[in-house]
Amino acid sequence: MDLATIITERRSIRRFNSRSVSQELVTELLAQAVRLYGQGESPRVRFVYAGTPEARERLVDGMTSSMRENKLMRWVPGKMIELFKSRFTAIPGHLIVVAEAGSDRSGGEASVAAACGIMQIFQLLGWEQGLGMLWDTERIIQNEVFFKQIGIRDHEVFVGILHIGYFDKAPRGRSRTPAEKKWTVYEGREAKTV
Repeated sequence: MDLATIITERRSIRRFNSRSVSQELVTELLAQAVRLYGQGESPRVRFVYAGTPEARERLVDGMTSSMRENKLMRWVPGKMIELFKSRFTAIPGHLIVVAEAGSDRSGGEASVAAACGIMQIFQLLGWEQGLGMLWDTERIIQNEVFFKQIGIRDHEVFVGILHIGYFDKAPRGRSRTPAEKKWTVYEGREAKTV
């Protein structure tokens, strides 16, 4: 399969089957994604993988406990939280991506950009292997309780979680906005949208 086809056909997957995802495959794809990103110096990015049933359960416990810290979530029925917990515990793998914050703004932004680039490449490489993923950055789990539980250090920022697994059926693609509709020409004065 060529790259353009992989990019066009890749979808976010929300329903995974129970087939396990080997840690070796995740490590191999990550190493390849980091090499392909190749922006000179080594990116200041770190990965945490929860692939065993015990690790997934601890991770989801951390996600739900951080959700319970949110004032709005106190109104959500316990059954909904248990449904969330069982659904996410069943996902075969979770890859947490963390970037170095950097001592200045541009250093931190460069690290986050590198992490995002690596995550995108990783998703494309995974798709080629039959792996589906969902990139999760839900604000509701982003708090100190969760960050402490997953081991984020003072000089690091949470970039996202890739929920990973094999799937039986990919969702249909949605129509995309043509690039021409997002095109602006800069002429040295005010930019004109074409």
